[in-house]
Amino acid sequence: MVIRFFILLVSLSIGYSCTSTQEVISQEESAIFAGTFIVDTLYDRPIGGNDLNLKINDRTSKISGFSGCNTYSVAFTTAENTITFSPAIGTKIYCGDEVMEKENQFLNIFGSPKEFSIKKDTLTLYNEGKEILKATRFIF
Repeated sequence: MVIRFFILLVSLSIGYSCTSTQEVISQEESAIFAGTFIVDTLYDRPIGGNDLNLKINDRTSKISGFSGCNTYSVAFTTAENTITFSPAIGTKIYCGDEVMEKENQFLNIFGSPKEFSIKKDTLTLYNEGKEILKATRFIF
């Protein structure tokens, strides 16, 4: 009798532990498109520093951040490996021609649907199969 009770207890523990692991994996998979990403390349040009970033909140479906001179915010939806953006809103500070050109190139990314991939801590956006942005997740 004691042995049967022990076997039942062990079986339930194993079953519960497998269920918990699956829940954790599902939560991690759903949160993979979230976090703060620092832009490394924009249209195949390296970006120095951390002046372009994307703070992705998958719970509110919003991206915000710093675009070189101004702050911005944009809503998004995803379907499989495609992301579609709402019109971006942002502050309107002028910071010089060179900075504004880079900022405009960055903000233009939000103009039409893009394909995306996330591998480990790297987010890549593509337009018609061509890489247009690569960003690395910022780990605190």
